[in-house]
Amino acid sequence: MSADFSHSLRALREDGFRRPGRVLIILALFTFGWLAWFIFARVTVYEVSENARLEVDRAVFPVEAQVDGRVLASHLDIGRRVEKGDVLLELDSNVQRLKLQEEQARLDTLLPQLETLQSELAAQRQALGAEGQAASSQLSEAQANKREAQAALSYADEEQTRFKSLAQSQVISQLDYLKTKAEREKRRAALDAVEQEADRLHSERLNRKSQGMAQVARLERELASMQGLITTTKAHIATLTHDLELFVLRAPASGQIGEVARLQPGSEVKRGDPLAVLVPPGQIRVVADFKPSDALGHIRPGQTARMRMQGFPWAEYGVLNATVSRLASEARDGKVRVECELQPDGSSRIPRQHGLPGSLEVAVDDVSPAALILREAGQRLGAQASSNPPTPTSAPPPGGGS
Repeated sequence: MSADFSHSLRALREDGFRRPGRVLIILALFTFGWLAWFIFARVTVYEVSENARLEVDRAVFPVEAQVDGRVLASHLDIGRRVEKGDVLLELDSNVQRLKLQEEQARLDTLLPQLETLQSELAAQRQALGAEGQAASSQLSEAQANKREAQAALSYADEEQTRFKSLAQSQVISQLDYLKTKAEREKRRAALDAVEQEADRLHSERLNRKSQGMAQVARLERELASMQGLITTTKAHIATLTHDLELFVLRAPASGQIGEVARLQPGSEVKRGDPLAVLVPPGQIRVVADFKPSDALGHIRPGQTARMRMQGFPWAEYGVLNATVSRLASEARDGKVRVECELQPDGSSRIPRQHGLPGSLEVAVDDVSPAALILREAGQRLGAQASSNPPTPTSAPPPGGGS
């Protein structure tokens, strides 16, 4: 009995010294392991933006109303694929059509009048030319008659002079001399008549030419006025035709309608009202807005990123993997734009559709937990120091004081 009891005491004494040693060894191993992880392990640091979305790499086209009007028919359906020039919306344009018909009818009336004036002007110019030629012929004939009369008068003057000397010498009778004198007066009267006829023809020619030129000038003025009126009418027609086209809203490019306003036949729209957004075909990318302090100096092209989609739980649908392609060098509206290219993933069930929102996480660094804690502590101390600057103290005056 006493021997068994002594063995039990010895066993209890040995066990009491072994267990604390084992515990200390386990604690030491755990401490060294934690210190090794704390110093040598690598932890990925992410910069996160909650304002991320999927966009096509081409600019979208906003579709706006060009004029005020009432909706007749709307072909704006979300998801509809359209080609450039397809009709998207039709507005009531009856007033513009009536004005266009009125201007067209006026033009149809003015064009025949223009042709009539052109024909009349051409005829008047032709008549003026023919009349000028006839007057020139008559005037030439009158000039010839005048020269003939002048020649006859000159002969009569010479004959009178000769007969006068003969009459004074009593070679011929006085009666013959008087006949010669009368013939000379007759030739003189004939010359006066021819000169008067030539002057009359010249005056008539000038008068008719003046009247013809006045008629031509009047027709030219009427023709210019008619041409101006026709030009103005054509300009009105072109303006109305252009305005009429604005009442039919067409697709500015090929693509898919991504957003539409609620419109029904009879709805009123104002010029500049946003009606739809047309998404052109293109490559889908990730676009996110970061704070300048998080992006500038931290995010660089080539870094890996992942996007968690709103409405698609990442535990069930996963994430979209991407690579930073480029980022803005300056902030705009207090944000820095970061663009990422999506990595191909055929197994993902997340639709890659323009406009889907989510959050973007960009891997910016791999550091140890110790460095991460020291960095965080330094940032907190720096923020605290900047928020509580030291108060300067005034130095004592020279020479001291009591």
